[in-house]
Amino acid sequence: MDVSIDNSSVGGGAPSGVQSLPPEVLYAIFKNLRMPDLASVRQTCPQWYDIVTNNRSLMNRFVLSLRSTLIYEGCTECTMLMNTRSTFEKVCLKACEIRWSPSLWWSVGNHVVELTLNDCVVYDVETLINMMRCTRTTLRSLTLKSIKFLTYSIDKVPFDFRMERLHSLTFRSSFVYDELFRAFKQISPNLKTLKLTFSSYEHWGEQLVDFVAHHRTTLEAITLSYTKVNSAILQQIGRIETLRLRKVSLKSCYELKERDILELARAQPSIVHLNLDNIFSANEQFLRALSAFLPQMKRIKLRVARIMNLHLSFLAHLKQLNYLKITDSTHVKGNLDLSAYENPALEKLYVSAATFSRNILPRFFERCPNIRSLTLYQCTYENIHDLQLAFSHLKGLEYLNLQRTFDIGDSFFNRDVFDTVVMPFERIRFYPIANLRKLCYLNLSHCRDLSDQTLMALSFPLLKKIDLRGLHITEAGIESMVRECPLLEYVLVDACKRICDNAVLFLCRDLKGLRLLNLEGCKAITDLSVEHIMRYCRSLVWLNVLNCPQLTVEAKKRLSTLRSLRSLHEHVET
Repeated sequence: MDVSIDNSSVGGGAPSGVQSLPPEVLYAIFKNLRMPDLASVRQTCPQWYDIVTNNRSLMNRFVLSLRSTLIYEGCTECTMLMNTRSTFEKVCLKACEIRWSPSLWWSVGNHVVELTLNDCVVYDVETLINMMRCTRTTLRSLTLKSIKFLTYSIDKVPFDFRMERLHSLTFRSSFVYDELFRAFKQISPNLKTLKLTFSSYEHWGEQLVDFVAHHRTTLEAITLSYTKVNSAILQQIGRIETLRLRKVSLKSCYELKERDILELARAQPSIVHLNLDNIFSANEQFLRALSAFLPQMKRIKLRVARIMNLHLSFLAHLKQLNYLKITDSTHVKGNLDLSAYENPALEKLYVSAATFSRNILPRFFERCPNIRSLTLYQCTYENIHDLQLAFSHLKGLEYLNLQRTFDIGDSFFNRDVFDTVVMPFERIRFYPIANLRKLCYLNLSHCRDLSDQTLMALSFPLLKKIDLRGLHITEAGIESMVRECPLLEYVLVDACKRICDNAVLFLCRDLKGLRLLNLEGCKAITDLSVEHIMRYCRSLVWLNVLNCPQLTVEAKKRLSTLRSLRSLHEHVET
């Protein structure tokens, strides 16, 4: 949300015909508006401005976002925020240089619940601590991403306050100085979640261990993904007395071995969410031991090696599992035999690089019929009809990702094909994918044999997001899709070389709620597509037109004037 929101731009009176509506009726209308429309409403007249500004639930939808700004005492942004009655619970500063500005933080700090500093340069740690002092009564979540400090000494910084409500602290792509650990150890007594991702720390991590130990009575979740954490650190964390972790993420922590994970599981049996993605390929012995240590597991992500019986060695012990992400590192047919697993609680399944034997999927989905989110990434099938038949059990499916499924073609979505399929089980009745009426997300990207015939067969009245990257589709398929899926908001057709100006017209004109459009690499579109976007897109907030050689510099510059747009990806030659 743009920061320029003061009351001086508000018009004189309410529009005729609605002046007599009571505030509660207007609020009922405003709460159902999209974000760009709500922003416009607030600028219409003083009455509407007051209704939006004085309603906490409406104002919570706004984000105070400052980009590429030098923040200092007396800057234009400080003056503007001091003179507005608007309050913000979410604040995001991106690519800013931040110096201490007491007037800014005292004016907005008492309402901020979520604060994100992204790719910012902070003058010193004392500036950050002073910002925390101003937000101490309300702040619950702090994210520091790619942060740099000009100086990081805290020797003279007073820690005379406590952030009782700060529950989540995230460091991403940052170097975490020991001073930061020491500072937040003193001011955040009730921390529940610590996330270090793509980050590093000083020495061997003794301050990290000490920080976790200090918060042992409150800390429930820790993320150390893409860090240099080793067995010694993990062992020390696991053995901290009274520490009861529930969520642990160790994705791509390459120094860890199977014995380190089992030691953590033995020391922390309270863990219910565990991410071991991209560390090692787990063998059958490891899986059996892990499931014995953590029988209450609800979510797990991991890679597996050659498995003789995945059900008996692992899945049969996890009765409460509701999310399973598993990557087959062997590519051996039948290695992931899920057919014997029965779990009505399973809601999300992500399988990558597996080769399914005949009849595995229909049997599995018959026993796990409540899956709402299904991803089968780059999987292959001995019999593709098994995948078709599997959908007969998933009537509540909302999210479907078939990215890089090279076995499917246009006939996969054609109802006529199903009438001639020999059913392997009499109990399985005909129920094609096109009848998944609750589907909200569909990913068919890089399924190389799909064409317009597939789009013409789709009919999902609730579909909001679709990914068609790299498909051989044209305006004919797009025209049919927007007619049968009128609620689409996110459309990705990047690298679809046959997408033309008419296809863009159908997307922009017929999808009234279009918010995200990716046209990267659509080499056939011209400046006429920009005209369609400018004329019809009233809710578009994200647009990518990179690598579109027929777009002129003038047309790309014109896109930057689209009022609703918040993120534009394009390259303008200077």
